[in-house]
Amino acid sequence: MTSITWRHLTGLLVLPLLAACASIGPGTVPRDRFDYSSAVADSWKQQALLNIVKLRYSDSLVFLDVGQIVSGYTFQGTVSGAYGQNYPFGAPGNLTNYNVGVQGTYIDRPTITYTPLTGQQYMKGLMTPIAPSSVLFLIQAGYQADFIMLMTVESINGLNNRSVAPARMNPGDPEFFQVVELIRKVQRSGDIGMRVEVDKTKKETTLLTFHRRALTAELQSERAEIGRLLRLEPNLSEYQVSYGMSAGGGSNIDLTTRSLAQIMLELAGMVDIPKADLDDKSAYPVPPAIEGAQPLMHVRSGTARPKNPFAAVQYQDHWFWIDRTDLLSKRTFSFLMAIFNFAETGKPENLPLVTIPAQ
Repeated sequence: MTSITWRHLTGLLVLPLLAACASIGPGTVPRDRFDYSSAVADSWKQQALLNIVKLRYSDSLVFLDVGQIVSGYTFQGTVSGAYGQNYPFGAPGNLTNYNVGVQGTYIDRPTITYTPLTGQQYMKGLMTPIAPSSVLFLIQAGYQADFIMLMTVESINGLNNRSVAPARMNPGDPEFFQVVELIRKVQRSGDIGMRVEVDKTKKETTLLTFHRRALTAELQSERAEIGRLLRLEPNLSEYQVSYGMSAGGGSNIDLTTRSLAQIMLELAGMVDIPKADLDDKSAYPVPPAIEGAQPLMHVRSGTARPKNPFAAVQYQDHWFWIDRTDLLSKRTFSFLMAIFNFAETGKPENLPLVTIPAQ
C-alpha cells in the first residue's frame, strides 16, 4: 500500500516539472497571429468607417496606426511535497501524512504601440490624386471598369462624374455614365488593355489600347460610341492617358482622378444621416442620385447597436454600420481599404508614440 502511494506522489511531483520543460512559445504563434491580425483588421475598418461618418458632419480626419505589437508570456510553477508517519505516545501506529502543494503563475502582457498618422507628408498623400495609370492597372487586373471609374474618376475628357462633396455638388453628366458602361462592356470582351512606355528621361506615358482583331458588329458599335462621346480619333488603336481637367479628344484621354480624401468624401455622401441632424444643419445634405443609379455604398444609421454587422461605429448618439448582407457596400468599403496602398502616403513623420502595456 505504501509503495503505490509513493508512486502516486512521485508522479504528482514530476508531472509539473516535465510540463515546465516544454516551451509554450511555438504554440502561441498560430493563435496570436490570427487573433492580432483579426483585431487590427477590425479596428482599421471601424476607424475608416468612423472617419467617413465624421466627414459628413464636417469633422476632422484622424488616423492612428498600430505601429508595433510585442507579446510577452511568463509561466512560473512551484511544486512541494512531504511524507511522514506519526507515532503518538511512542507507540508505532498506522497514521500516515501526505502533503502535496502545486502553485503556478501565467502572465500574458502584450505591449501595443500606436502611431498618429499626421504631418505634411501623410496629408499630402491623402490629398494627392491617384495616378491615372493606377486606375487603368486596376481595370487591367480584373476589377470591373464601371466600379473603378465611378469610385476613382472625377471626369474623363470633360465629362463629369456625380459628386456629393460640398465644394463640387453636381448630379454628373449622363454621357459620363454611358462611357463607363460602354468601357465595362468592352472590358468583358477582352478587347481593351493598357501599357506604360518609358522614354530616355524616364518619363512614363500611359497608353490605353484597343486590340486590333475581328470584332462583332455590337462590339464595333460600342467602341465607336466610346470614341464619339470622348471625341477620339476613330482610326487609332492607342490613346495617351494623362491627368488633366481639359476636354481631351483626338489621341488624348484626360482623366481627372480623385484623391483618397475625395473618395472618402464621396462615400460620406452615402451615409444615412438622422433627420434631426439634417434639420439643425449639423450634417450637410447631398443631392439625389440620377434616377436608376445604384449607390456604391450604403451606410445605415440608428439609435440601437446593430446585430452582427460587417463594420459598425458609434458617433455622437447614433450607430452607423454596413450590413453584412450588403455585398456591394462591402466590396466598395474593402476596396477603399486597398486604395490606402495606392495613395502614396509614404512614412509618417517622427511623432510621439503612444505605448500602452495591456495589463
